[in-house]
Amino acid sequence: MDTDTTVLDLEPVRPLIESYRSGEKTIIELMLDIQGVYNYLPREVVEFVAEEAGVPISILYSLATFYSAISLTPRGRNHIRCCIGTACVVRGSQFVLENLKRELGIESGEVTEDGAFSLEEVHCLGACALGPIITRGEKFYGHVTKSRVREIINTLRRADQECA
Repeated sequence: MDTDTTVLDLEPVRPLIESYRSGEKTIIELMLDIQGVYNYLPREVVEFVAEEAGVPISILYSLATFYSAISLTPRGRNHIRCCIGTACVVRGSQFVLENLKRELGIESGEVTEDGAFSLEEVHCLGACALGPIITRGEKFYGHVTKSRVREIINTLRRADQECA
């Protein structure tokens, strides 16, 4: 049984839906923009978008589950992805991943208690020559070593605190 009684503010979604209706954005762009507001696509928002935009909810869920850039579960403000593809593993990404888990105090697929970080393992980020590689949003960190993990995370923590 879901005991969360938090009511989401849907007002930020309305202008985004209008941009979809006017043809300025595709449905995927709309979903990504909405995800930028909440750090994921909450169920209530998906239902609201389906109703307001006139898009079948099944289409929204099929897109959300197909594209890895879209998440139906909460993500941290700093969503870290660590490549565990062959090229990166050969270069030590498993050690980078272990250091990320240790530094953040979470496992892959989890969010820190303060909501600042989440961690995801991915099988390819399409930048094999830069491996081992991690990303935070659109920023790529290439040739990451296990010792460089702490530096990257501390930099992101400072930036997150400045924005708070």
